[in-house]
Amino acid sequence: MNINEAFNLLDLSGEATQLEIKKAYKKASIKYHPDKNPANPQVMVAINAAYTFLSNLDADPVQQDADATNYDFAEALQTVISELAKLDGLNLEVCGNWIWISGETKKHKDSIKELGCYFSRKKCMWYFRPAEYRSRSRRSHDISEIREMHGSQVIKTGRTNTQLLR
Repeated sequence: MNINEAFNLLDLSGEATQLEIKKAYKKASIKYHPDKNPANPQVMVAINAAYTFLSNLDADPVQQDADATNYDFAEALQTVISELAKLDGLNLEVCGNWIWISGETKKHKDSIKELGCYFSRKKCMWYFRPAEYRSRSRRSHDISEIREMHGSQVIKTGRTNTQLLR
């Protein structure tokens, strides 16, 4: 995670003091807490990671890059996971700030594409990523390498419920 990603998850922009970061974290925690959004505990995991990353930085105030784009990634993550959870037969996996989609994706291709997801031919999986986070290297990683680098949280969706697998 970098400063821009953490700022976007906590809906911050420009520069922020540790007190402002803490206030933004509390606001996001209330909004995305699993008790209020039981279908998407992954958003809270991402928010916790962003807060931990920013609070461990020595700089006060913490400053976002000047050319960074500002958007509410937590809201985008929440929306995409909610919509994907409604579709039958999909397996969702959150790796870092990316959502990887596998399972019976062929019959839901148009719906997945409408959400802004992309298809990875080499992995034969769909993925959703923050708009600013494009891979800069030309090296291709397989999904197991991605899981090792960024961690992984698998969500298995079904018709009636969503359960968190560890």
